[in-house]
Amino acid sequence: MRLEQALIQGLSELGEVPDYLKSLIHAGVVATVDTQMIVDDDDFHAIELGKPLLENLKTPFTSIEESIEITLSAISAAGLAKNNFHSLIRGFGSLLFGMIASAAQQQEVASWHESGLANFGGFLMADGGGSSIHQWSTVFAQNGETLELDVDKIWIIEGHRLDYGSIASASSQKLFPTSILVPPEQFGQLKKTKVGEPFLDGSLQLGNISGKVVVPKSNILSGGGLASTAVFLSKVRPRFVRALMAHTLWLSASGRILLRPAQIDGIRSLEVIAKRYYHSLVERKPSLPMALAIKFASNRILLDLVATGSVTDRSVGRDLMAFTRMEGSSYRCLLEICGKLKVRQA
Repeated sequence: MRLEQALIQGLSELGEVPDYLKSLIHAGVVATVDTQMIVDDDDFHAIELGKPLLENLKTPFTSIEESIEITLSAISAAGLAKNNFHSLIRGFGSLLFGMIASAAQQQEVASWHESGLANFGGFLMADGGGSSIHQWSTVFAQNGETLELDVDKIWIIEGHRLDYGSIASASSQKLFPTSILVPPEQFGQLKKTKVGEPFLDGSLQLGNISGKVVVPKSNILSGGGLASTAVFLSKVRPRFVRALMAHTLWLSASGRILLRPAQIDGIRSLEVIAKRYYHSLVERKPSLPMALAIKFASNRILLDLVATGSVTDRSVGRDLMAFTRMEGSSYRCLLEICGKLKVRQA
């Protein structure tokens, strides 16, 4: 299919795509496409890097991004278990909050931490109603200067012990989510429960969060708009993939999974591609399709490790499969890639 060639040619702009990885992308596309993707296949062309930025618009790494780089090095040395996964997610959260929160909102959250009112915050996205915003159970309605928020969020990282959160919510007024900051006082009114067995050798627990709260209208996080979300995802997804590839190599070095030479080569190649992509964002505009293609390739590698018997430990296999659903499942990646390519061709 042309769609698989669009992914492979795009990734090749950043590094070598070995035959093993090409075969995974081929099989993954064939197994994942829906009817519309098959119908539209003649329209797909290679994914491209973003256009170069003017000199005065180049964006060197921020201090948060530099901190994430330190965490990525730690993951290469010791995997994602213990505190490394949480350090990575905190870095991603700080990056996003800096893009969508006003200076006053950032100062308010900092004051919660300084006073001891809060220790742990999170972003609540996955919804109990379904994956599409039109299905969401988490909705808000404006009542004067307040927002009445019904919350039904699932599979939240450490959701059972969060002190506050940014909750992605739907409304009848918008076709895209609105992020609402819920402070510790109101967040404490929500029901929080553990869900499922923990991941990463017991160091990562998911939780569900539900209930009703009322917050000021000023708690909407509106900085940057949809453009900032695209920039954030373009920065985060390849870094997450780099972390996942480093984790699998650490699992191999620790004797917890058995990798064939072709698998090792594919993992190392994708790690290089992911790193080159997010480093390119210093001098180029983001290319969300490229970030999605990188995540799609990562998903196919992790699923291959489980499906072909490289992973014999059930808990490790469960971890790797869960990571293929985080920051973009294979279907979600292809769906968004196809939408972006069609927009570009219009």
